[in-house]
Amino acid sequence: MTRTQKILSTAALASGALSAGVNAQTKPAETQESVAADLAALDARLFKAAFEDCDMSVLEELLAEDLEFYHDRDGLSYTTGAAFIADVKKDCGSGSSGGKRVLVPDSMTTHMMGDFGAMQIGRHEFHEVVPDGPSIAREKGVFMHMWKRTTANAAGWQITRVISYDHEGM
Repeated sequence: MTRTQKILSTAALASGALSAGVNAQTKPAETQESVAADLAALDARLFKAAFEDCDMSVLEELLAEDLEFYHDRDGLSYTTGAAFIADVKKDCGSGSSGGKRVLVPDSMTTHMMGDFGAMQIGRHEFHEVVPDGPSIAREKGVFMHMWKRTTANAAGWQITRVISYDHEGM
């Protein structure tokens, strides 16, 4: 069987499974909506830990060891989760974290990626937190997170790839 025939055969099988209301690539008890909700909660937990709480244990749990992080300004910025976490820890130690990430309402979408995991895409803003004052939006951008299924943590998911782009000041 040629590669094209395999792809067409796989597409036909997937199409049949989806039309029957069953996605062969996901666990029977989970749905696209439940995965999206689970990953939205993990996304919020991750950014709160990185920007507000400086909780490295959450980052260690949710970022894969083989993390690759691509940024529109810097290109390939990180090739391990440990390197990314070290920079977040350094920022927290210097007091320069002092901000928060705000997800743009209704901007996040989640797309299943076979039995590997799911891709999450959305828009967010980064705010400066002013002591005893309002937070001020300083930058906005788009993100894509590739979450993989894992047995490495209780959450069952880790981010393995990040693409952060379309940044602009506000």
